[in-house]
Amino acid sequence: MDAGVKRRTRLSGIIKGLFARRESGLFMLLLIICTGMSIAKPDTFFTSDNIFNIFRQVSIIAIIAVGQTFVMISGGIDLSIGYNLALCGIVLSYFIKLGINPYAAISLGVLTGIIVGWLNGVMITKLKLPSFIVTLGMANIARGVIYVITKGFSISVDHPFVIGVGNGSIASIPILSIIMFIIVLIGAYVLDNTVFGTRVKAIGGNELAAKLSGIKVNRCKIAVYTLTGVLAAIGGLIIVGRLYAGNPNAGANFEMDSIAATIVGGTSLAGGEGTILGALLGALLLGVIKNSLVLLNVNMYWQTVAVGSIIIVVCAIDQFTKRKAE
Repeated sequence: MDAGVKRRTRLSGIIKGLFARRESGLFMLLLIICTGMSIAKPDTFFTSDNIFNIFRQVSIIAIIAVGQTFVMISGGIDLSIGYNLALCGIVLSYFIKLGINPYAAISLGVLTGIIVGWLNGVMITKLKLPSFIVTLGMANIARGVIYVITKGFSISVDHPFVIGVGNGSIASIPILSIIMFIIVLIGAYVLDNTVFGTRVKAIGGNELAAKLSGIKVNRCKIAVYTLTGVLAAIGGLIIVGRLYAGNPNAGANFEMDSIAATIVGGTSLAGGEGTILGALLGALLLGVIKNSLVLLNVNMYWQTVAVGSIIIVVCAIDQFTKRKAE
């Protein structure tokens, strides 16, 4: 076989490999929706304001979806991430309002997220409880603490750094979107190119085999939930900047949105399989769909129905494809 034929064969294999990936299907679906909207709403959809608005809307979800991806690949789930995010925002807002150094207040907010994530990991591993139960309980604890602190009222924040993180931009690119891309790149590298990422996948694929191979499963799981807590804290900081306040309801439904983005992105509910790029594309797909429905003047209640239906259809197609492959 001559060199030209070998190159064409190799190129053909690469192209087939790319289109066999779940991310390629998501990208194509995203492209189809964007093309359709550019035809249906040419004056509103493909404008810089709307594109940046979509990225602002999906950035926080994508950030916490990175953490949710690690958790779900390890075989767990985190239902507390939304209220953890809100609690971190309330803590930093509360201490800024008290007049302490704003950067110390931000550090306390991040520490709160770390503690909540660490406690989730410790209770799941040491008490041998299902992640569903532990994180659901932690979500209610965080929610209760939020209302104890706020009495249900928002805590206004006007510190320029916090506001800048949520609403500022660099060369017209929203800062929160820059943060999102940095976190996605780091998360993708850690998951695919480090020993830690390999261990997370091994634990989700077969926890007993991982343990027998010498992986410290409990330590790794605690690290995964702690990482999720850190990302929730970053999301909390951003949302305070976006709203100019710590809002007790800021994290409502964020756990469901992050799970939806992660599942649509191809992460297996059984664990052991998933990508950070898939989670990002899942968040973008859901964000573009919501934005498109708004531009098409679809009732907000039907928007929720549409997004839920899409999640079910995408997962059903994925399961059907896997059965066919087997």
